Amino acid sequence: MRLDRGSDVTRNVKIIEWMKTELLMSIGDLFNLILKGVKPLDETLQDTLANIIMITYLLAKRLGISFTEIDYKVKEKIKLGISEDHSVERWYGDLSELKKHMDQ
Repeated sequence: MRLDRGSDVTRNVKIIEWMKTELLMSIGDLFNLILKGVKPLDETLQDTLANIIMITYLLAKRLGISFTEIDYKVKEKIKLGISEDHSVERWYGDLSELKKHMDQ
């Protein structure tokens, strides 16, 4: 039984390291796409952003944080940004729009 637990821990560490690398590579890809002046409808941009979001959720799960807890924290940060009149909210209303999306 002890060997199984050890290999499970090793597997978990390996997958966490892979996710961290994947997240960093995706962020690098995002920066390169933005630098190139990619259009918002570009499928590569959408895929890259979706990958960053997905890997973030999966990494949280591997670290012991449920998807529900992450959703809750995101909603709390949105509320805080709205209440503090963050510039992205004041100038564009993006946080209110994201709140509506998350509430659906």
